[in-house]
Amino acid sequence: MPLFIIRRVLQAIPVIFGISLLLFFMMHAIPGGPLAMYEHQPGMTKELLAQLKANFGLNEPLWVQYWKWLGGAVTGNFGYSYTYGVPALHMVLQRLPATLELMVSSYIIAVIISFVIGVVSATKQYSFTDYTLTIFSYFGIAMPTFWVGLMVLVIFAADLHWFPAGGMSSSGIGFSLTDRIWHAVLPVSILAIYQIAHESRYVRSSMVDSLGEDYVRTARAKGLKNGKVVWKHALRNALLPVTTVMIMDGAYLFGGALITESIFSWPGMGRLFAQAISTDDYPVIMCEISLLSVIIILANILSDVLYAYMDPRVRYD
Repeated sequence: MPLFIIRRVLQAIPVIFGISLLLFFMMHAIPGGPLAMYEHQPGMTKELLAQLKANFGLNEPLWVQYWKWLGGAVTGNFGYSYTYGVPALHMVLQRLPATLELMVSSYIIAVIISFVIGVVSATKQYSFTDYTLTIFSYFGIAMPTFWVGLMVLVIFAADLHWFPAGGMSSSGIGFSLTDRIWHAVLPVSILAIYQIAHESRYVRSSMVDSLGEDYVRTARAKGLKNGKVVWKHALRNALLPVTTVMIMDGAYLFGGALITESIFSWPGMGRLFAQAISTDDYPVIMCEISLLSVIIILANILSDVLYAYMDPRVRYD
């Protein structure tokens, strides 16, 4: 196993390098650029624009800019934000706790509900309950996140006033756990809905296969209670193919947070990324994408390791 982990980490290095190379040149190929916001400001001249380009290092060839950026990124220096003039990594790390709070909450809720829905749907296969849960899952997968988020915001915040329209906490008060939960209910729910709809289908499919195995029929023939057969014997084996999906979904939540945080004005990495795109803040964009790439690759490695740990038959060495 240690050799497998080392080999996968070494394989990830050229992948990360290729992703950074592709994104860097694609980003600089977009029309406009980070100095577009300065071009129409009063008093701006060509000389001042040229000076700004020189200050940001944008007057050098792209290959030179990339190698300088890569050399800094390896040491944790992703450059300075063009908009705020502070280190890009510092800005991202400041927003990371808020994003993690949103992601961890929605992930825990989604995993628990997904298992319950998937197991119930599998044990009541082709029943009214199964069809109802299937319709819910298809609805959650098909509906765009931004549309569901806006509808929830309009109904529960603007019309019913049950929850706040945005933000992480109420202004003018100190830290309050109740207030923080009250603000997190809507964004956490939106992030969890798609994940529940997606993962519950995998749990159901895996459970249906497990319930048809010989060891389940043997356990029933021995007189074991149905609950013990389902939750202890069948579910344990059904976890194997679902593990990879759930770990990867946890990593992809960073991408889903982009839309959710923007809709609910949640001060996390997703909202920062949206603001950086609107201002062509290249260092912040590259910093967030690089970190997301590393997280997804590490999630892949973790899923393989856990798969081997949960199933003794799997060996990588």
